[in-house]
Amino acid sequence: MKLVGARWLALGLAGLPVTGDAHLTGEPGHDAAASRLALAWRPAPVLALVAPARAAVPLALGPAAAFAPFAPAVRVRVEGDFLLVESEGLPAHGMMTGITAWQQQVPLPQPYTGANAWRIPLRPVPAAAGTPIRDRFLRGAIALAVNGVPIFNPQNNRGAVSADIGELDRWGGHCGRGDDYHYHIAPLHLEAITGVGRPIAYALDGYPILGLTEPDGSAPAGLDVWRGHESPGLGYHYHASETYPFLMAGFRGVVVERDGQVDPQPRAQGVREALTQLRGARITGFEELAPRSSYVLRYEVRGAAGVVAYRREAEGVWRFRFEEPGGDIREVTYRAGERRGGGKGKGGGPRREP
Repeated sequence: MKLVGARWLALGLAGLPVTGDAHLTGEPGHDAAASRLALAWRPAPVLALVAPARAAVPLALGPAAAFAPFAPAVRVRVEGDFLLVESEGLPAHGMMTGITAWQQQVPLPQPYTGANAWRIPLRPVPAAAGTPIRDRFLRGAIALAVNGVPIFNPQNNRGAVSADIGELDRWGGHCGRGDDYHYHIAPLHLEAITGVGRPIAYALDGYPILGLTEPDGSAPAGLDVWRGHESPGLGYHYHASETYPFLMAGFRGVVVERDGQVDPQPRAQGVREALTQLRGARITGFEELAPRSSYVLRYEVRGAAGVVAYRREAEGVWRFRFEEPGGDIREVTYRAGERRGGGKGKGGGPRREP
């Protein structure tokens, strides 16, 4: 018997409330209060969440205050010279919809906690000479958005600009090889929650990244080669842009580069092998049916619909159901530490189209 993804998930969620209205992915308090607005970063619209008005937090209070609007989904603590930021790496807005170059990965909650938390320097150290990000740091994150979602280089790990080749959803993100959601452009839509002119992210060198304007609404002036500058009362900070490089152009502060990424940084915990692009696929929808427990991704290949439905059965154990455009149905259980499948989609995702 063929069960559409959402119904299959509901049958497997004993004791969990599943209603007809799916939740957007994210912290429940934001979901309840949120509505959508359109915010353009490319020709296609970007959707964001509008939260209730919040009092502006002075930037001088430091990075901890910038993450506060996203508590309790994002938690912070100070340890020595670092602010440690914990999250599951999933935003309160939608995900995945609009991607046309899909690597068959899906968003899973990530254990960015404890010793695997993000580390933001509280006292950034200016480098003698900054470090550009073009064609460098193509693995891992270069910044952390204030909603706890990592931001990768605008270039993917092959050097192509993700925003130019259909890899990103309406919010500027997608999933990596570990089923880890992350952005590849500045999440300007977060200003609907943080307020215009507040930090939307922190680079991993410790300097804040603001949006397109200063806190007073004026356009930034005198940006250096890294797209940053000093301002009275703010200190050094970067500014995002709507075109490449979208974020800062490089690190003004000291970072350690190792194996093509900033080191140290957290590791994503995938349960499946990394897959390859499903040619001709377009993601048409993504829903969270129970918080951090069950999801449905819908896609099309040449007009035929497919579904990837998955649910958490235990810690580190996920049950996937693949309903392929051709009509085949498969179910697979994955466990952390037992990654299997492979780059051709066998066992790990929809089969490749010829």
